[in-house]
Amino acid sequence: MKPISKDPFEHYFYERAQLADDLVTSGAYVDAYILATSSLDALAEIWVTDFPDIKQNLDKELGGSIPSSIRLSRFLKEFASSDPDVKKVAVLCFAEDWKHYRPQDSHLANQLINRRLSDNTNELLRLHILPDSSLDISREELSKECPEIASQPHLFALAEEYEYGALIYTFYRCPLVHSATGSGRTHGFARGEQSMYYWSYYEDNRTTIGFGNNLVTRWLRHAVSGYVQSCEKLGIVPANNFDAGSNHEKRFQKKWTRF
Repeated sequence: MKPISKDPFEHYFYERAQLADDLVTSGAYVDAYILATSSLDALAEIWVTDFPDIKQNLDKELGGSIPSSIRLSRFLKEFASSDPDVKKVAVLCFAEDWKHYRPQDSHLANQLINRRLSDNTNELLRLHILPDSSLDISREELSKECPEIASQPHLFALAEEYEYGALIYTFYRCPLVHSATGSGRTHGFARGEQSMYYWSYYEDNRTTIGFGNNLVTRWLRHAVSGYVQSCEKLGIVPANNFDAGSNHEKRFQKKWTRF
């Protein structure tokens, strides 16, 4: 692990990563996930606040306000690009949803799914072998495997919602923070720096996914270090003019002007 930085901003997030790791050691897994995923999301929010031009460009690209899931995914790909997992798509989650919501494309989705299921000749063993997350790949690689994705811009864009960073927001950060419970699309068996598929207990049988907490804190450390280094090169002090309550101040202003 990289030594704690002297930069106060980087140091603060390193401490949060360490605290999350300590919570895992003590068995407080839910609290660890809340702390780690919320810290990552906070960094992504700080990024678009420190760089309003980037926010404007992203809003324009996406045809409106950038979804928080995509914001987190883009942040990780920008500032933790050397991490081997941040560009990966959870292919099974994507393909099973593709099949579920667009059954007319089932033949295409099944090709992606079947390539990731066990081909063990023993049927009993095959049915009990979990899909291998090591077969998850980037959107660009997925488009080469299934050219129909590349030929449909909307589908290619949708696949970004299934990148690991986006799913961390959608399946972990939001359910845990807003509803005090985990998503039914996740499981609790992943440990350490694992990304891991598991079977579902729900009627539709879509595969669940889990990320070990240490994987999230690894991303947190890599991303904050990358962000601080980028800011230093540009002469920017991270979060220097950041006001976490500014949106609510604007909300108050609107309410008072109507009075």
